[in-house]
Amino acid sequence: MTFVLKTMRRAMFDHRIRQMRAAFHAASAPFSQELREIEKEAEAFQRRVDAGSAQWEDYDEETGAGRHYGEEFSERRHEAEEALLLVRKAFVIVIYHLWERGAQRWVSQVRKKPTHSHLVAALTKASILLDKDGLEELRLLINCLKHNSKDARKLYALRRDLFANDFDPDAIHPGIGKPLVNIDWAEKVVLTDDNVEEYLRVVRNSGPK
Repeated sequence: MTFVLKTMRRAMFDHRIRQMRAAFHAASAPFSQELREIEKEAEAFQRRVDAGSAQWEDYDEETGAGRHYGEEFSERRHEAEEALLLVRKAFVIVIYHLWERGAQRWVSQVRKKPTHSHLVAALTKASILLDKDGLEELRLLINCLKHNSKDARKLYALRRDLFANDFDPDAIHPGIGKPLVNIDWAEKVVLTDDNVEEYLRVVRNSGPK
């Protein structure tokens, strides 16, 4: 690969990563804003409760109707957080495929559908520096999110922090006294904005220099 071609491909890849980062921020912004607004509303309501002008739970003795404002705030917060998590999961999948498509252009392939290991080997042979550990971790995450594959357990051992705090794949079911089966690993993955940025850096550090 000539120096000029390398430079052009590096510039194009950097541009795509910047676009991806901008797209992620744009997609997640409404839900992040909603979470901030909910927190402000909840804090304002708490001040009213402290002042004695409101209470967290209303109950109408005549109709039996009740309303719990704390539960409403919690439900709204949960829905916004779930939407934001969905955006993060979608973007890490796209981030990996951005690198995968780029890798297939950077080197000539002998296979029509190269695997991850084939791409890594070909790029290494072409003297393109890679964050191999980061890419492998990202591959495991993508397989977990898309296919709920057995690779998920490898990811769990490697990055326990990417899963819900209360999740234990080796827990014993209290009803039958046996280990859990048919685990939905993808549902247990919990990603942050920092995780998305982390994987953007991984792919940026795994292309032409």
